[in-house]
Amino acid sequence: MASLRLKLPIIVIILVGFSLRLHDLEAVPLRGDEAFSALYWSDLPISQSLSQIAPIDPHPPLAFLLFRFWALILGGIESVFSLRFASALGNTLGIPAMFALAYLLTRSRSASLIAALIWALHPYEIWHSQDYRNYAIWAGLSAVSLWLGLRLIQRRGRIDVALYAVAAFCAGLIFYSEIFNILALSCIAIVLAWRRRQFLYRFLSLQLALGLAPIAAFALIQARSNFFGAYGGNLESFSAIDYLTRFIPTLAIGDYFTVRLPALWPVVALLYLIAALIVLRTSKRQFASLMILTWLPLLLLGAVSLSRDIFNPRYVLNAVPALILLFVIASLRAAEGLRKFLPLSREALTLSILAPWFALAGIALHAYFNDPEFRKSPAWDELGRFLSARVTEDDLVIQLSVDPAFAYYYAGKAPEMALPAQAAQPEAEIIATLEGLQSRYETVFVVAREQAGWGNAGAVERWMNEHLQEVMRTDAGGLPVRQYADWPRASDFPGDFINFADTVGLLGYKFFPTPLPTGELVLWVYWLPLSRTERPLKSFTHVYGAIHPETGGALWSQDDQFPLGGRRDSTSWQIGAVMRDVYYLPARKLQPGDYQIAIGWYDAATGQRLTMADGDEALVLESFHHANTLRTRS
Repeated sequence: MASLRLKLPIIVIILVGFSLRLHDLEAVPLRGDEAFSALYWSDLPISQSLSQIAPIDPHPPLAFLLFRFWALILGGIESVFSLRFASALGNTLGIPAMFALAYLLTRSRSASLIAALIWALHPYEIWHSQDYRNYAIWAGLSAVSLWLGLRLIQRRGRIDVALYAVAAFCAGLIFYSEIFNILALSCIAIVLAWRRRQFLYRFLSLQLALGLAPIAAFALIQARSNFFGAYGGNLESFSAIDYLTRFIPTLAIGDYFTVRLPALWPVVALLYLIAALIVLRTSKRQFASLMILTWLPLLLLGAVSLSRDIFNPRYVLNAVPALILLFVIASLRAAEGLRKFLPLSREALTLSILAPWFALAGIALHAYFNDPEFRKSPAWDELGRFLSARVTEDDLVIQLSVDPAFAYYYAGKAPEMALPAQAAQPEAEIIATLEGLQSRYETVFVVAREQAGWGNAGAVERWMNEHLQEVMRTDAGGLPVRQYADWPRASDFPGDFINFADTVGLLGYKFFPTPLPTGELVLWVYWLPLSRTERPLKSFTHVYGAIHPETGGALWSQDDQFPLGGRRDSTSWQIGAVMRDVYYLPARKLQPGDYQIAIGWYDAATGQRLTMADGDEALVLESFHHANTLRTRS
């Protein structure tokens, strides 16, 4: 029982951390990098991913093997929850690792529990734990490797050598930045064990072998394919001030406050300096170790970023344990000093000192789980569902974002392509591609947005608006959707038409009874101008049903408009030139039931309607049943 009582706190902390990592795990769709991992790491045979994907994707081979193995266990990549579960599970390793690390350095059980709790609640770790990439798994395993490495330096046992070698080898082949930790531990060994020459030589030889493993993997897979000749990075470039304004705050408390409260960084930097000075006064060995473990990875990433735009905190997640330990050890030492003045236990004072961190972590986690502004991914799932249900094999889908998440969620019959294909693609090449596609499809859907900062942004939509007619405009979960079609021709309608007062004829129509995500029913109507009028005419489209409880009438929805949304005028329109008018009929207030669509024309100034041959002023165009299947986001 005594043993259980000792283990219970860390078990509870592990369960809390794991539960947070599983909370709303599939609430947000996969982002682009996650979808890339699912489609090209997990869903391809390992021989194909290593030969075709790895040479252009800067990740070690064990990441590809691990993700492929995970998909084989799952039986596919369909479940977002199951995919992300791997990251959540791998990162949870960091909780007991932080407990062990803190105990190794402080011999304080309370400090060890606090360090484990900070990892369990760390917003940046949780963000990555709910991300189907290798970063969270690497971060958890790297913390384990760090603990085993420091324990090896202290104890020098054979089992310590074996355990550390396995952990560091795996961590280095899951993410290349583990090399920074291998170098950092080597420096620590030189500082702490420089008098134990025989051990130091053996340890540094082991470190050399462990460091050569990821270097060899990179040389064989990425460098061999001229990777650096084609890859310049796709994130931020090096900026020294970012170490203080972005890296330390993000690695200490997450990136929520660097976005919402960027002015907080001087406070975090000052607290970091104070914590470092406290540790320096109490233990120079601990200070040296924590400084090496924090700053060597950051500085080495900065050095690499001088030639490649990869300056991002997630690439140095292996610095998080050192930051946690620095703040915990400093708070513990400060608490010991405060006990002279305050009648509280050391544990209570340590928690009180760290209370602002826990408060900020709670705010950041609340925003992460509940604030739409901080969603990690657009609503690719909603866009995929909408298009998959609406497109036909005669359509084409052009996605502007070049985002793999679209391919993950899209399952429609229409072929899809990304255009622009890359930031440097010339606009002339884009136009040539569009011209080659123009006559091959009935309609073209243009979806999502170009990547920010691309010089060819807007080229696709400009060409579409110049050469085709926009026949549908909506958005699915905030992602824009535009549908384009060729302008109609008279030869497309060889049959009779319905005559409205010898002024305009109705040639045909197409009605879409499923509401758009924005809540409208779409109707295309093809008109044939027969004569010009003295005053402008407007067409009306009315939806009638049972008596409306609010108005007492049968009219439920309508869309009145001038020809082509005002781009044509009945006083000057071209006789015999077919027009396609697009009507958007609001459907959010339609109750389930049967409805009719009536259409006609009237004088915009007087309201006088045009009549047909039978004297009717409106034509019942369509009857339909509305089931109120609109989706709304919570």
